[in-house]
Amino acid sequence: MMPMVFYFTTEGTWNLGKQRVEARWSGRFFMAQAEAMTHGRFNVKREDIQSECFFGRGVRCYGYFGVTPSLLRLPVLGILGGLGSALTPLYLGVAVLLAYWGALRLLERSLVEYIGPEAPRAMRLGYAAVGALALGPGGTLLFLTRPAVYEEAAAWGVAFFLLTLDRVWAWYRSRDSRTLIFALVFAIASANARPTAVTGCGVLGVLVAVLWRFSGPHASKEEGTGGDPNPPVGPNRASRRVLALAVCLSLAPGLTAAGVFWLKFKTPMPDLRLNEQVPEFPHWSAILRANGDRTGGLMFTPTELVAYLRPDSVSMQRAWPWFDFRFPRERLLWVPPLPPGGAYVEPVASLTSTMPLPWTLNLIVVAWLGITAWKLATPPGRRLWLSRVPTLTLEQWIFAAGSMASAAALTVLTVTTVGITNRYLGDFFAISVVGVALGHRVIVPLLRRRPILSATAGLVAVLLVGWSVLVTLSLNTRLVFR
Repeated sequence: MMPMVFYFTTEGTWNLGKQRVEARWSGRFFMAQAEAMTHGRFNVKREDIQSECFFGRGVRCYGYFGVTPSLLRLPVLGILGGLGSALTPLYLGVAVLLAYWGALRLLERSLVEYIGPEAPRAMRLGYAAVGALALGPGGTLLFLTRPAVYEEAAAWGVAFFLLTLDRVWAWYRSRDSRTLIFALVFAIASANARPTAVTGCGVLGVLVAVLWRFSGPHASKEEGTGGDPNPPVGPNRASRRVLALAVCLSLAPGLTAAGVFWLKFKTPMPDLRLNEQVPEFPHWSAILRANGDRTGGLMFTPTELVAYLRPDSVSMQRAWPWFDFRFPRERLLWVPPLPPGGAYVEPVASLTSTMPLPWTLNLIVVAWLGITAWKLATPPGRRLWLSRVPTLTLEQWIFAAGSMASAAALTVLTVTTVGITNRYLGDFFAISVVGVALGHRVIVPLLRRRPILSATAGLVAVLLVGWSVLVTLSLNTRLVFR
């Protein structure tokens, strides 16, 4: 992944200092914001974020992007100033690779901790390899490698969210509350890179609290138990810390992101109308007239879900790049209550056309969780037709379903906003990661003693991953080099 990622972030030049400052890129913005922060302010010059100024507190120009990428530049701001570059290709490449590393960590944890020794080694290794390819060269994460301000904000948001999820998974196995401190730090960093992470982190905090309550106030393996397998009744200090960290994990990311927005715009959630494009550009006036002057809400969700999930969003070409976007060259399917032309549409593919294998696994995992919930609620004598479904305890089900729900919550703001664009597919990456990480728990037990079916499934998986790699590389080439 490293050469592939840096090839795209440097636009094929391998120059980590290359910087695009014109509109649609604004690659210097996070450095400019870091410089402003050293002077106790957030506003930047209009040329630092062209066509994307949000005007708050009078006529000052602010970026609606978070502060995490700027904070990461503060320790080396003097070096960046000497180089005359924000090093966006480098920072963006690190963010994407960190997100990929987080994805592999979750896949590794699940394979190591939940596949028994009776599973064939070749099957485990094959699943790991296919999963790594599907989430890497064939994953929507690559759509965040265009070296622009938009993609860098999203990349850091995804990366820190996956690190947060990894720490929560580590806590679930060890019950060491100190692990959740890192989860909290990563969650705050994620929400302050891209606010869409606020909902995902909120669900993760609730998951930790439910698991804490489900396991009882003595689940921690730290101080307070003294190694006693039957500790005295009453909550200990470590268990109280878990609950406090769970509450902070749910609330602190959103509160800190809202606090930064308040300092910039005197509102915890800035309206898109503050953007200089909205009152100035005719196409925005037409969009707002069509949808009743809305910039967000559930009315956008049906249309956006169809756009992001339909399997026919790409078309084949005879020359490289072999695939191209069908939309918005062709008419998008507008689903009521959103009228035609009621959203801003850029070239966009779909999750099913770019990552068919992970989204097949997502469907399998969701069905498995649903069947398992039914199985847990059904008396043992009535479970005969469910006997072949891999079993979970109630606590394991809560953990798996909560992980899936937190990743899905990451997309709530994405599918309720006025914009439809390909880079937003990065917000769905975490769902693919969790689906791939959990999918083997259903597939391996069902295929273990069926060699012909196992070989067929492996061949189909390889073909789907090959498709994903070709489609993703083709579309990303069009995005980065157009």
